[in-house]
Amino acid sequence: MNPKMTRAGLVTEVIQYIAGAILLLFGLIMICGALASEQTKLTVTEDLVLFLLIGVLPVLLGGWLLFAAKNNSKLRKLDALENLVLQIASRNGGNLTASELAMNSKLSITQANEVLGHFTKQNVAYLKIANNGTYVYQFEGIISQQDKDQAESLKSLIYKE
Repeated sequence: MNPKMTRAGLVTEVIQYIAGAILLLFGLIMICGALASEQTKLTVTEDLVLFLLIGVLPVLLGGWLLFAAKNNSKLRKLDALENLVLQIASRNGGNLTASELAMNSKLSITQANEVLGHFTKQNVAYLKIANNGTYVYQFEGIISQQDKDQAESLKSLIYKE
């Protein structure tokens, strides 16, 4: 299982969202306060350094944390979808249609076609056409237990033993 799919990965993602939002908000408040303030006893250089350290730096760090959390969320959802598709394909003997995927998941037919097309681009599944014209995606590496049991060792194939 991918670490991003674990509970710890989800907790990390939530912490990133919260920390990013807090830092972003803090930095924006500091920037607004610095821009609104007319009185200062500091020099221009000191004002600029404080503005950058207390205002701009937290905004940048908070924005980066929010961006990273959003990317982690996308990866986690993509991993979960990929796992679901492979489970459904396995239950169907390695062959799957878009309709079957849509029936066994929360995907629409259009989304199922896109996901299955993605698998073909990755060379994980190969497209076949049934006699009635239906696209059938055959997943490479998903075989029956009987085929697994009958598989020959590479040693015997190479050395003809």
